[in-house]
Amino acid sequence: MMNGMSAIRELPRVVPADPGKPVRKEAAASQQASLNLAVHPSSWSQDQADEVVRRYTELAPEWDGERGGYRPVPLSDALQRGGPWPDGLCLEVGCGTGLLTGLIEDVWPRVVSMDLTWEMLRRSSAQQRLQGDASRLPVRDCCAQAVVLADVPLFADEVVRALAPDGVVVWSNALGVDAPHHVPITTVLGVLEDASGRSWSAVTSHAGWGLWAVLRVNASATAETRQVTAEPRISG
Repeated sequence: MMNGMSAIRELPRVVPADPGKPVRKEAAASQQASLNLAVHPSSWSQDQADEVVRRYTELAPEWDGERGGYRPVPLSDALQRGGPWPDGLCLEVGCGTGLLTGLIEDVWPRVVSMDLTWEMLRRSSAQQRLQGDASRLPVRDCCAQAVVLADVPLFADEVVRALAPDGVVVWSNALGVDAPHHVPITTVLGVLEDASGRSWSAVTSHAGWGLWAVLRVNASATAETRQVTAEPRISG
């Protein structure tokens, strides 16, 4: 993985962790699967997608009541302290029942909220809902100024494809290193760099039981991309 100009800056915690952090028995196996997908996205299969839909269809009716209290905490902290934020469209990948969508809409007035499982998505009050697979995002290239990934698998190639050159990625794990979809921030940064061929930086912190990171392409790399992709000027 690239590491030439990449940097991770950690901000001090401002939101304390209360006692009583839940333990998810599936966390260890799910973390290994999420790490494998981040590094080897081609390992994702239709069978895995079908199993995700089956599981979250069962969880959908109780999702908000069981997780509604703690899941917003790290993302809220990220959105308060991780800016500045570019204007434009935000793509929320894995929106579930919409627990976090309101927080995102406070920053980006235009949000497209996407989930693989219809039983989750139909419970969301998001203004724009889209059913789709994160491994094949049903959006055009460079359409989003921000991509929010809160406790979901990471398919870096698709995130980079959908993201504008000066866009940001917001990563959140509600249970921190114990979250089922936790992937180390160093790995998140590395696979985004590999997918884009550019150097990235991240700012990160802990909040409540969780952690977050905001990742963006380094300014010099963004400037180079703009120069390369600019239309040629015709003289004469």
